[in-house]
Amino acid sequence: MSNRKWALLYSGFIVPFFLFSCKTEEGFIPSYIQIDSIGVNASTIFGNNLEDFQAVQVYQNGQTVGTFPIPCTFPVDGEGKTKLNIVPFIKNNGNSNTLIPYRTIQPLDIEVDLKREQTTIAYPVFSFRPNTKVVWQEDFESGNSTLVPLRMNYGDTVSVKRDSFSLLGRYFNNNNQFHNTFIFENDSLKSIDLAIFDRIKFLPADGREVFVEFDVKSDVPVTLALKRFTPDRTQVGKFIESYVPYMTANPTKGQWKRFYSNLIYEIQGQPANTEYLILFSFDKPAEYSGDLNVKIDNIRVTYLE
Repeated sequence: MSNRKWALLYSGFIVPFFLFSCKTEEGFIPSYIQIDSIGVNASTIFGNNLEDFQAVQVYQNGQTVGTFPIPCTFPVDGEGKTKLNIVPFIKNNGNSNTLIPYRTIQPLDIEVDLKREQTTIAYPVFSFRPNTKVVWQEDFESGNSTLVPLRMNYGDTVSVKRDSFSLLGRYFNNNNQFHNTFIFENDSLKSIDLAIFDRIKFLPADGREVFVEFDVKSDVPVTLALKRFTPDRTQVGKFIESYVPYMTANPTKGQWKRFYSNLIYEIQGQPANTEYLILFSFDKPAEYSGDLNVKIDNIRVTYLE
């Protein structure tokens, strides 16, 4: 079976019309499609299948049906074998009001067997596009870490430990709710910067999207930032450094949460040989007396070649 696989179940119950807010023309008898959750096949990038898609945009015969939050049930005008195209959406920078398509994921073509006034339950499984370039992928499962501290304070420690993990109660590693996780234990009132071990080179500056995604569990804000190293035109081999705070993940209140950030605005138009560090920074407020551990997992940086 190709990477455009999907699972389809059929249920013969009638969905009450009042469950839907959309308007239909008089005499229109819809069929319904129900999507409770969606999956990801990350085997082509040798990665994990941890994603937090918030919505799907659905097309029927090239026409937009609508964009629906997950889980969803929506009406379509069709009966019998019907082709659909589905595009997953994510929250950019953790903002529920900024849903955008996740373009490194291949839109999914499926065929469903519809019946008027009845509901077909679909479970779409998405795959990464074949031209996905993985710049950085770190889930700490090897026990090592390509995420390292740039500066630390007395009493602070970083380590990779086996720790409980559940993203929204849905995702586990091989049915085991424990992952190797990067843990920063803060015993000071200072801040700390963590960064990828090596500078990232040759990111596209032509307007292509470059996404950072990661999971975090923290009771203090965590800032995702870039440190740019732009070639100095006056001195060969020298760079001009600039620090760019990009987004802040608010405290997650004891839960693992996944964040996505599109770095296009700080990369587009930069010289081709600009180099980058991706950083995670956080501070413990002076009056804070809660959990001092910050946990990060499943980092991935991708763009389309």
